[in-house]
Amino acid sequence: MLKTLLAAGSLAVLSAALTLPAHARDERLECEAEGAGDISMDARYETRDGTRERFSAEFEAAPRGAFKAGQRMTVLVKQIAVGSVDLTKARDGDIVGDLNLGRDGNPIPKDFPKVRKDTKVVVQVEGKTVLGCRLKFDD
Repeated sequence: MLKTLLAAGSLAVLSAALTLPAHARDERLECEAEGAGDISMDARYETRDGTRERFSAEFEAAPRGAFKAGQRMTVLVKQIAVGSVDLTKARDGDIVGDLNLGRDGNPIPKDFPKVRKDTKVVVQVEGKTVLGCRLKFDD
């Protein structure tokens, strides 16, 4: 009898978890880093409805520093290059790079690594690592 009750209770908990509303399966991980020469980066990974993924990484450097418009920025997740963009000069003179995957017609690559808490994201410019951070749950 006790085994039957435990099995029934476990089944009820499992079926309740499987029928969670879509928004309950949403997940958002973020990280940011700053470095010498007035540079910074941030990264964000989101899943929505348990299926749709989005990833973004942004890099910013102060004007007249070590970085210039036209340099190539590559973003690595778990040491795998997931995308690249050219740095541009913003209206305020900052040098910026903005990689967006999963929106704006730019899909998440099929080989995009599995992301979870503490996943490392790195920004490289012209092949040299300039900043990195580890994703954590958004509070």
